[in-house]
Amino acid sequence: MDVDALIVGGGCAGLSLAVHVVAAARRAGRACPRVTIVEPRSEYQRDRTWCGWRFEAHPFADSVTRRWSQWAVQEGGRRVVRGSTRHPYEHIPADRFYAQAQALLATAPELRLVLGARVTAIAEQGGQVVVETTAGPLRAGLVLDGRPPEAAAAAEASAVAEVDLVQHFVGWEVETAEPCFDPGVVEMMDFAVAQTRGLHFMYVLPFTSTRALVEATYISAGALPLAQYEADIRGDLERRGAREFKVGFREAGQIAMSTRPARPQASPRVLQIGLRGGLAKPSTGYAFAAIQRFSAALAERIVARPGQPLVPPAPRPAAAVAMDRVFLSYLERHPGRGPGLFVDLFERLPPDLLCRFLTDHGSPLDGLRVMACTPLAQMTAEVVRSRARWLRRPAA
Repeated sequence: MDVDALIVGGGCAGLSLAVHVVAAARRAGRACPRVTIVEPRSEYQRDRTWCGWRFEAHPFADSVTRRWSQWAVQEGGRRVVRGSTRHPYEHIPADRFYAQAQALLATAPELRLVLGARVTAIAEQGGQVVVETTAGPLRAGLVLDGRPPEAAAAAEASAVAEVDLVQHFVGWEVETAEPCFDPGVVEMMDFAVAQTRGLHFMYVLPFTSTRALVEATYISAGALPLAQYEADIRGDLERRGAREFKVGFREAGQIAMSTRPARPQASPRVLQIGLRGGLAKPSTGYAFAAIQRFSAALAERIVARPGQPLVPPAPRPAAAVAMDRVFLSYLERHPGRGPGLFVDLFERLPPDLLCRFLTDHGSPLDGLRVMACTPLAQMTAEVVRSRARWLRRPAA
């Protein structure tokens, strides 16, 4: 074999896993497995932003550029500001993450990052996997596939009606001529905007009183024309009193919010990671922390058995998966009630419990307390509906 493990895709999931492998080998006092990462980009740029509440330590703390201990949600005239010093909300720009990951990998000669190469085929042959790339074939004992999931896979024919929503957004990092932002409070969900095109809110990360990342975000069946998001952002800035502003960094994205189960692993030698492996929380879109947890656990197994087939850790807790099914089913059936539901949760739940619920750290008791803060009769109906839908699924 050429390598013990080949990681397909050097994005957040692929680079995180490689960094965790190096760390796990050093903790165990073992030789680092031979790992190659194949990434189609020829260079890394700032192309996105990762945010989330801090729970566990992770190797990318130096990439965090801003932390907030307060956040707000708003619906019409109702505004709720909550906060937690135990679990601050962190901001990681992609360029900082990519640079730190590459610097950490450069300390391990067993790790190789191949840029500008695309994987064209993956096939098991005997006790190894042959991966065809535009830079030539590679043989590996284990393949970790972090490529974006194919659109066709997300829309596979099924006898069971599933919830298939999308969180889609466009963001501008702006510098305003006048102070327009409160730098101490993240505007997590501002629903004081038109709800005619789906569940819609503005998301604002304020870095200073004059600089912020402002995003127009929707949860609906599909994306909108770019001009609509840009009009939303301009309207929001005008509402905040920004008569003049400059636009710097721009980002856009789409995150599946679906009740479809995570795709089964291809085989013990070809494992799926990242969004392809079901690591994004469907009800919120957060994935960075889950990727770190999953990568740390998987790295331990790779270091213990280099080049050998593996059973991966579960991508997400089963209770959290069930809760997300219920939540998404409710949002699909009652989109107009979404803003009130979110504001109710932020208003009624203790902030630390809310953070746990939003990041898959909640206990069964936390789940019951969350349900108690929702319209119980309607949510109970969604529990029954979700359970029936799950039982009607054809066997894998």
